[in-house]
Formats: sequence, C-alpha cells, structure tokens
Amino acid sequence: MTPLESLCQRNLDLLRRLDIAHRLVEHEAVLDYPTAHAVRQRFALRGVESKSLFLRVASQRHAMLVSVEGARADWARLKTLLGSRPRIASDEELTALTGCVPMCACPFGHDAGITLLIDRAVLACDFLLYSPGPPELTLEVPGSELPRLLAALPNAQLEYP
Repeated sequence: MTPLESLCQRNLDLLRRLDIAHRLVEHEAVLDYPTAHAVRQRFALRGVESKSLFLRVASQRHAMLVSVEGARADWARLKTLLGSRPRIASDEELTALTGCVPMCACPFGHDAGITLLIDRAVLACDFLLYSPGPPELTLEVPGSELPRLLAALPNAQLEYP
C-alpha cells in the first residue's frame, strides 16, 4: 500500500470507527478550485471545500493549517500560535511527511507530530468537503461531526484564528 493509499485508509477507518456519516465520491483528479466546483456540482456535494496548508515551523516541526476555500493565512497570527515564523513546506516535504500530492493536502490522518491549526470557519460549516488523500476522491462530512473527528486524532490542535 502506498503512503497515499494508507492516508486514505486511515481517514476512512476513522470515520467508520466513529460511526460518522459521510459520502465518498470518485472523480477526475481535483488539484484546483474550478475542478472542485465542477465536481461539487456534478455530484451535488453539499458544503464548503477545505483548504489545507502544510507548514514548516522549525527544522523538524510541521503543522497543517486546516481552513476553508478562500481563507487567507494570517502569518503574524500563525507565528504567535506556533512560537516561530512558519513557511509553506516544499512539495517534497509534503509528500515525504504526509503522502499527499501537491495541491491536494488532506487535513486529517497524519502523524501525531504534525500540529493541526483548525480555523473556526471549518467548525462552522454545515458540511466539509476534503480529499482523504488521492485527488480522485472527495469526502463530504457533516460539520456537526467534526468536533468528534478532531477529538479522535492524535495531533496537537490549536484554534485559528
């Protein structure tokens, strides 16, 4: 099993273990928001597209900013939360440490050493749409279930902004 397949399996297993209702659809690779919008329309997906930004915080520290489409990173706030100025991790770091494909970072299911920065807007959405890893798959998860999903993750979590 490839790292990307393992990531996908971890996400699906977590949802099943927690008995969280979800919808999984298969489609062409989604690596940009216009394609995501077309997929959302074609499959009548409800909700808001996630936006996950993989950050390098220090030489060996990483974080995943989990937000929604259109959100912009507040770098000063991120520095305050993380204790040092983050930068966007390279595509190579993203793939090596998460298994994700560049332009399609999965927000959940990562090594416990990756801190999650959870945008409050994520918790406010009716449904969150995100890739469980492979860019050809999209999950639709009720926003009301996100607190349970987050509580089951081993990652340190910080509220953002």
